[in-house]
Amino acid sequence: MTPSIVSTRDGTRITIHVIPNAKETKVLERDGSITMRVHVPPANRKANREIVGWLSKKLGKPSSQVGIVAGTRSRMKFVEIIGTREKDFLEAIGNER
Repeated sequence: MTPSIVSTRDGTRITIHVIPNAKETKVLERDGSITMRVHVPPANRKANREIVGWLSKKLGKPSSQVGIVAGTRSRMKFVEIIGTREKDFLEAIGNER
C-alpha cells in the first residue's frame, strides 16, 4: 500500500502535494508520495477545479465522485474518490509516472 493512498469505506482517500503553474497537468508517484503538477494558478481555486476535473477524467468517474475533503487552501490536499480502489488509481496514473 502506498502511504499517500488510504482505502476508505466508500473508495480511496489520496494525499496529494500540489504544484501550481506547471507546464502541464500530471500526477507523479514516487517513493509512496503523490505529487500533482497543475498548469493553472491557485487563484480563485482554479487549481482545485483542475485537480477534480483532471482526476475524474483520468479515472472515468463523474466529478461528483471526486472531491477535495481537506486542504482547499493549501498545497497539501486530501482527495476522496468514491468507488475507486488504490490499484485502480495507480493504474490510471501509471502512464504519468
